[in-house]
Amino acid sequence: MSEDEQAAWPGRWWHRLDDGRIQCDLCPRDCRLHEGQRGLCSVRRRVGDAMVLTTCGRSSGFCIDPIEKKPLNHFHPGSSVLSFGTAGCNLACKFCQNWDISKSREMDRLMDEASPQRIARLARERGALSVAFTYNDPVIFAEYAMDAADACHALGLFSVAVTAGYMHAAPRRAARFTRRWTSTAASAGAGSRCGLQLRQAARRDGPRPAVHADSPPAARCSCG
Repeated sequence: MSEDEQAAWPGRWWHRLDDGRIQCDLCPRDCRLHEGQRGLCSVRRRVGDAMVLTTCGRSSGFCIDPIEKKPLNHFHPGSSVLSFGTAGCNLACKFCQNWDISKSREMDRLMDEASPQRIARLARERGALSVAFTYNDPVIFAEYAMDAADACHALGLFSVAVTAGYMHAAPRRAARFTRRWTSTAASAGAGSRCGLQLRQAARRDGPRPAVHADSPPAARCSCG
């Protein structure tokens, strides 16, 4: 069994097309995939007749940070937060400071086992009051992030999503995505350089198509 198969997590938002492809319905990219292909995010992949997340249960790194490092306003000041992320992103920001993570296609970067329950336990053991899903946008691994948020809440921990929120309204409503987070920090807000670039790219190019599993990334960097 490959490492991707070991890390696979069932995707919830997709449908089958008449031409045999399946379409990811999580974000406005609407990637349409043949067998083995990944979406632009490099994380959501077609395996057989289903969509799976290939980075779940593994992390690109953990770090204990002061909560003030996150773009939040007076959110439990003085407390610590466990930050973690995976790999991949559904944006393509040219100035991304985390491009080596957000555009990584090398799954061997994901060295740390990170089940939802382990993330919550680790945060509590290290004295963190909250867990932040950061480094890359948690929208692309929404199913895994929501399970992790539930595990954190079960232990009385807060959860923070550092996200551009670039996802379809239907999965947001169906999964009650935003209600699972104690706080949400905008990483590509409407007034930021990142948000402006995203709007300009959408007007110019429209949604980006799906990419092959063995294709190079479409851009060098993206929003983390």
